[in-house]
Amino acid sequence: MRRMSAAAGLTLLMMAAMAVPVAHAQEASAPPPMVFEIAPGVTAEALAFPQGGTDPVLYRLTFAPGVSYAFEPNPANALELGSVETGEIALTVSSPVTVTRGDGSGAEDIAADTEVALAAGDYLVLPAMTSGSIRNDGSEAASLVVAAIPVSSGATPGPEADPSGAPASSSPSPSA
Repeated sequence: MRRMSAAAGLTLLMMAAMAVPVAHAQEASAPPPMVFEIAPGVTAEALAFPQGGTDPVLYRLTFAPGVSYAFEPNPANALELGSVETGEIALTVSSPVTVTRGDGSGAEDIAADTEVALAAGDYLVLPAMTSGSIRNDGSEAASLVVAAIPVSSGATPGPEADPSGAPASSSPSPSA
């Protein structure tokens, strides 16, 4: 049985959102679309692959009614963006997260190890190395689209970033 962490999936969605060159599964150079069961009642569908890659960067997880799925941290150092596509799920993760509600009611900070209900349109970003569980208590299947975004160990804010939060100056600094 294959297992794919939700974190790995979220990382995939983030890479796609950040305009990483992605080949569609229909193109001749990309592997064919894959759908496989990662646990009883949980399927993963690869939606997009990086150019020349064999692991998906964007995928859909579908949870049958009544299914619970525990996931381990993604072994890759990656952020994962998850967006509930259909249905409702209950999510508990090992890291604090912010959930943005699809109904326009805003964002909600969720403490680590706290269960939160997510509905279609809600999304969140999982920090790297996050584990947790997902449960579908509904009577219909629920799906979550996930993208993974690798995090470089040497990643730093851009040159215009100011740790004080002050806006960056648009004029060049004077030379001496």
